[in-house]
Amino acid sequence: MKFLSGKVAHQLDAKNRIRIPAKYKGAFPKGETLYYVEYAPHCISVMPESVLGKKLASFDEVNPGDPEMMDAKRRILSSIEEVTEDGQGRAQLPKSFREYAGLVKDVITVGMGDYVEIWAQEQFEQSVGKMSIQQANALAYKRSAES
Repeated sequence: MKFLSGKVAHQLDAKNRIRIPAKYKGAFPKGETLYYVEYAPHCISVMPESVLGKKLASFDEVNPGDPEMMDAKRRILSSIEEVTEDGQGRAQLPKSFREYAGLVKDVITVGMGDYVEIWAQEQFEQSVGKMSIQQANALAYKRSAES
C-alpha cells in the first residue's frame, strides 16, 4: 500500500454522498473493502480492511468475562460501517458518522499514513490549522525522544 499523505478539500453532495479523493482511493490495496470508523475525535476515518484488522487485533484476546473490555469492544465494533460506493464512485455517508464528525458540506480529507480522515473543513481549521509546522515537528521530535 502506498503511503497516504496530504489533504484534499471537497464536498458532500446534496444526498450526503462523498467521493474518496482519487489520490487516496488509488493508494488503498486493490479490491480491499474500505470501512468508515469512529477512530479519532472530530473526524471519520476510512480504513482498508487490512489496516482496520491490525488496529483491532488487540480485541482478539478479550476475555468475555471482562465486562468493561467487552463493552469497549462492542462500542468500537458497532462504530464501524462498510463503505459502499455506487456506480459513479460516490459513497453514502451514514447520518451517525456525519453527526459524529459534524460533517455538513465542506470537508477536508487528510492522508494519515495507512488510512485517511474526513473532517468538516471548519473543524479541521480550528483543530489542526492552528498548529504551525514548526510546532508539529517540535512535538513529534519531543515525543520520539521520550520513547
